[in-house]
Amino acid sequence: MGKDVAAEYFEEHSWKVIHVDQTGHRALQEERAALEAAFGSTIFEPDGRINRKVLGDIVFSDSRKLKSLEAILHPRMREIVENSTRYYRVRGQNVCINAALLFPMDLHRICDYVLVINAPLYLRIKRAIQREGWSYLQILQRFWSQRRLFPKKKTRNVDMYNVWNSESRKVLHQKVEQTVEELLTINKRQG
Repeated sequence: MGKDVAAEYFEEHSWKVIHVDQTGHRALQEERAALEAAFGSTIFEPDGRINRKVLGDIVFSDSRKLKSLEAILHPRMREIVENSTRYYRVRGQNVCINAALLFPMDLHRICDYVLVINAPLYLRIKRAIQREGWSYLQILQRFWSQRRLFPKKKTRNVDMYNVWNSESRKVLHQKVEQTVEELLTINKRQG
C-alpha cells in the first residue's frame, strides 16, 4: 500500500529505518535447519540459498504452514528489531520501523506512533501486478492471508494515524511529512 515509499521519507530525513523484511531475510538464513525440518529440502536452490518464491507459494496456500513459518521466524525477527531500536534510541536517533507485520509481531508496543498507509483496493491490485507479476488468484491469496495484519479494534498502547496513498510518491511523502510535523508539534506541547 506504500509503506516502503513512506519509509523513504524517513530515510531522506535522517531517521534510522529498520526494514523488518530485511530482518526476515536474515532470520531465514539463521533458521535454515528449522525451515528444512518444517518445509523440506524443496525450498532450497541448488546453491543452498532459500528460494523465497517456493517457500511463499507453500505458506500462502496453507494457513497452518504460514503459522509454522511465523513461529520459526518471528521470535528472531522481533529480537533483531527490538535490539536495533534500542541501539539507535540510546544514541538519540529517531527510528522508523517499516513493517507490514507490525501488529502480528507485536512490534507496535515499542512504537510511539503508527502510521498506517492505506490505498484503494484497485490500486493495490494494480501495483501487485506491476511490481510482482502476480495473477489475480495469487493477489487474492496474499490479500486474504494478510487480512489479520491490522488489529480489529484500536490498540491501547499506541496512537495510530492513517495516511491515504492514492496518488504519486511525491504526494505520499508530503502527507507523511505533514503527519510527522503534526505529531512533533503535539509532542513539544506535551513535553
